Amino acid sequence: MDNNTFAAGLEFRDIEYVNMIIECGGVSKAAEALHITQPALSIYIKNLEQRLGLTLFSRVGKKIYPTYAGKCLAEQGREILFQRNSLQRNLNDIKNQEQGVLRIGFSYMRGVSFLPVMLKNFARLYPGIEIRYEEQWIQTLEKMLLNNELDVAFFDLVDKHPKLTYEHIFLDTAVIYMSKELAAACAIENREGYPYPWIDIRDLADQPFICNFPEQNSERIIHQVFRDYGIAPQIAMRVRNQVTSISLAAYGYGVYIAPNFFVYNLAQPMLPAMLSFGETPGQYGMEFVAATVRGSYVNKAAQNFIRLAKEVYGYNDLQL
Repeated sequence: MDNNTFAAGLEFRDIEYVNMIIECGGVSKAAEALHITQPALSIYIKNLEQRLGLTLFSRVGKKIYPTYAGKCLAEQGREILFQRNSLQRNLNDIKNQEQGVLRIGFSYMRGVSFLPVMLKNFARLYPGIEIRYEEQWIQTLEKMLLNNELDVAFFDLVDKHPKLTYEHIFLDTAVIYMSKELAAACAIENREGYPYPWIDIRDLADQPFICNFPEQNSERIIHQVFRDYGIAPQIAMRVRNQVTSISLAAYGYGVYIAPNFFVYNLAQPMLPAMLSFGETPGQYGMEFVAATVRGSYVNKAAQNFIRLAKEVYGYNDLQL
């Protein structure tokens, strides 16, 4: 029995190949993803079925479907692969000590200002760690974590995934962006605990609002605010990019509501006025988190990166 063989002659590669066929929905695409030929993969699966004495896939015309045995092998096998990968990371971490590779992911928009600061601070403390960076949508980052393609991912927490665990980094409080001219004409006041001058958002009910699109996390906040305060907004325009939305607000094209941190992505000559709102300072916002796979071994480099993120950005105290 070699190092890749266990349990009645089953190999890790067996699980990987069966999983890939199920994920890709066919042998042809699976072979391409595995960088082998389609005939080679078909022969491998046929030999595997003979070796196990089980039919793993049923074939209907040109389509292939996993049998109960195939689904069982894939589902339970994924847990075995997960444990193998976790053990490998643990052993590599022990071996490499202060050297190695850290694979991190960020959601779009967050990496713009967060990543440069973090890389500078992390490289100063851990110069032997190589950073490999991915920027993707949250759903893709979750999948990459579960596929062992990332060690840790940073994004805004919307819906918790049952197989992931989360560490709080900071609460990014929503604020109102507008032109300085409009802000000067508004009734504002200083209130304790709020980062910016406070305004009753109902005073802006007649103003045109810049909105994002319904599937975006920032739009969830906007919609919640309108619903809580009974505002039926006049929508000036819908824009997908939050930084563009802030710039438009700065130039007077409308009022925009979004997390405070987005302004640090702005590189425009015209800066917006920023006002606080709400019944409490943290009533609206996004929780920015570090996500890892539940139950997996989180290597030292990832632990240190998360710790550093908390030190730099934690408790809503931005230290750029």
